[in-house]
Amino acid sequence: MDISMTRRDKALPRQAGFTLIEVMVVVAIVGIGSAIGIPSYLQWNERYQLRQVTSELRSNLLQARMAAKNRNIIVNAAIVKAADNTLTLGFGGALAPMTIPSVVAGGNVMVGGVATDFVISGPGVLGTITFNQQGLRVAGGLGAQAVTLISPNGTAYTVSVSPSGKIN
Repeated sequence: MDISMTRRDKALPRQAGFTLIEVMVVVAIVGIGSAIGIPSYLQWNERYQLRQVTSELRSNLLQARMAAKNRNIIVNAAIVKAADNTLTLGFGGALAPMTIPSVVAGGNVMVGGVATDFVISGPGVLGTITFNQQGLRVAGGLGAQAVTLISPNGTAYTVSVSPSGKIN
């Protein structure tokens, strides 16, 4: 038996873990995937928010029409831009006003085919939709009156109101 065995002669147990190169490769792959995916996510999110605003606008116009019929009053739905650049849909006291979120700010609002550049236009009424006591849309021409919300990137959603008061 040889007593001169040194520590080098003994087999050391293998250490478990990742090398620095392996970790760097994984980080690079995750970074590339994120760089590719983030722009698509941002576009999807913008479309989603604009679709939600349009859906809420449609719902509020339906409520305004029903309020005109049920209360036997004329209801004016006015899209108003305030001095602080907030956009609201007011109903002349018949319903609570709707604040349109900032997803539209920086884009355009079209009411009845007339484009209003949201950034350049001053405060005031951008357009109105009026419902009479029978729930019919009055004023605004013979055809459908449309409210189109356009984001700064050009995504557009439209709510149209026919002369019969039907809202699409």
